[in-house]
Amino acid sequence: MFGFRYLTTEHLKGFDNYKYKSIDTSPLANYVMQPWWNAVVKLFPRWVAPNLLTFVGWFILVTNFALFTYYDFDFHTTSNDLGLKRKPIPSWVWLYCGIGQFLSHTLDGIDGKQARRTKSSTPLGELFDHGLDSWSCILLPLTLFSALGTGSKWAGHTDEMLVPCLAVVATFYLTHWEKYITGVLYLPWLYDVSQLGCSLGYLITWWYGVEFWQFYVFSNISCARVLKWVLIGSFFATLPACLWNVWDHYASLRRSSTKQEHEGRNLSFWEVIAPAVPLLLLSICYYLWCEISPHDVLIAQPRVFMFSMGIVFSNIACRLIIAQMTGHSCDLFNILLLPVTITMALGVLYPRYEIMTLFLCCLLLLVMHLHYGISVVSDRY
Repeated sequence: MFGFRYLTTEHLKGFDNYKYKSIDTSPLANYVMQPWWNAVVKLFPRWVAPNLLTFVGWFILVTNFALFTYYDFDFHTTSNDLGLKRKPIPSWVWLYCGIGQFLSHTLDGIDGKQARRTKSSTPLGELFDHGLDSWSCILLPLTLFSALGTGSKWAGHTDEMLVPCLAVVATFYLTHWEKYITGVLYLPWLYDVSQLGCSLGYLITWWYGVEFWQFYVFSNISCARVLKWVLIGSFFATLPACLWNVWDHYASLRRSSTKQEHEGRNLSFWEVIAPAVPLLLLSICYYLWCEISPHDVLIAQPRVFMFSMGIVFSNIACRLIIAQMTGHSCDLFNILLLPVTITMALGVLYPRYEIMTLFLCCLLLLVMHLHYGISVVSDRY
């Protein structure tokens, strides 16, 4: 079943020559989180595998997502003014998610330290870490929307979820696109802020209830809408630093006598912009689906629709990460977009089956992405 090879011999050789390099200039990371992580990692025995810490941290986020899927499948449970007779989300769920979010962030911060501590750092470990991070990009905003609610006067329309979620995944992608060019992972300042902010948000909701977020900041602009703008703004806040680092990379290449002095590659203009193609196709595809859907699929099944988008994005991001690590060009088209396009077309041609085909498509995407991940690990070994 997992005999299909996604990686060529050249990819495997690229992994052997790969060296990880990152730069983190965030004051929060350097003066608060790093000392915390340095202390916590010493609590773990050396026999604990770094990849186990990575997986447990990611799995905690999955349990957060699963809890909200059970208690708030359509994101309407906290929308009190819709007149729906729903049992409120139990307060312990918010407490669990607040603590879980912080633990997940901590484990994500110490897995690399555990790898260096045990001298077990490998390219596969980095790929496993960042691959799961790419999947978490859709889990985080979807759990936040359960606190904000959708469809109410406070939260705005359900279809307003798409752009903020695209902004979140694009911010993650932008960082690895930058690494694809420069060879260096520049960690965004907003990363730790967003992780701690999510944890604090859950704890506030546990203590004060969802009503805490139901107020207007300016005139008729609600707190929920402001938070959505913050998610969108995270992309535009990260973009200038990324552009500067790319510019500085090429400027240093022009000044240097040998290209070997630099981590990144001297890519052509088209090679530089190529990673934008699959992300742009993803955005267009899901936006078009929202526009032509006979049943307003984003409103009818927002969780399934957005989760399927997150799966496709994670696969796109993983392939970009592998391209960077192995020194290859990135893929222009992602194969997971094919079933999405077919499902979208079937929904238009046969409207009565649109919701059913959406669920089947999401399941197929999940299987395809898991097959890709497991096969890549098998190829590596």
